[in-house]
Amino acid sequence: MYGELASFYDAYTGDMDREKLADFLCRIFAGHGPEGLSAAAGYYLKNGRRARRKASSDGSDVKKSTLVIDVGCGTGELTYEMASRGFDMTGLDISPEMLGIASSKRRRGKAGQDILWLCQDMCEMDTYGSYAAMFCLEDGVNHITREGGLGMFLSRAYNFIDPDGLLVFDFLTDRYFREIAAEGFFFEDTGNGTCLWTADYEDRLMRYDVVCYSAERNGLYSRTDDTVEERAYAAGEIRKALRENGFSVIDIIPAEQTETGGTAGRYFAVARRKARKTK
Repeated sequence: MYGELASFYDAYTGDMDREKLADFLCRIFAGHGPEGLSAAAGYYLKNGRRARRKASSDGSDVKKSTLVIDVGCGTGELTYEMASRGFDMTGLDISPEMLGIASSKRRRGKAGQDILWLCQDMCEMDTYGSYAAMFCLEDGVNHITREGGLGMFLSRAYNFIDPDGLLVFDFLTDRYFREIAAEGFFFEDTGNGTCLWTADYEDRLMRYDVVCYSAERNGLYSRTDDTVEERAYAAGEIRKALRENGFSVIDIIPAEQTETGGTAGRYFAVARRKARKTK
């Protein structure tokens, strides 16, 4: 998934406003995050990019508590956006092609030089350390289509988030796939190439068969084919899975009620990792 299409991803997702998504995350971190994460997010919201926060208000080092991981990071656009806000970022994705493009963008200032890129399945991730926050946006969770996969992801997420740390992700519901994505045949032309896809939705599973044509220097076009599948999730299903895997649910927010410009049928889940009970 997204192997062959990796080189087209940025061109055909240009309508996604990563700055608004990053601002949304900062507000969530500032309002609900553990001390270091909250302080760093609040500092950015007050001061913008003029200065990157490296210490807490009493001068102590909070670098560890500003560690954040972007799961399903794709080509890293949002990862870089969060790094520019002063967070110590890791990007994780299952596609080596996507990560290859992400890592090639290191020219984006000093913050981008420090990003760690991990090629792993989000349902089997092993990051060798924990994070103050983990986020998975742009419907990454909907790409989990296997039976029991959602629980696998949340179980792994629990293992690699600090106690009281945050998990933030968005998800698409049945309403989105029926009313917004719909079924049928679609195309988009960027001037340098054309993307064609068919959408077929059944039993909460959306299948996109995608064909992209890109212009070459010799005047010919190259063709790339891929298939993308997404599963619809319900808010109640998400709440239940979070609680079963050690998280307390802070909120489930309709995207259209946020500054992200999201459409109906998309929601943001905000949860806190509870401390593991000891005997």
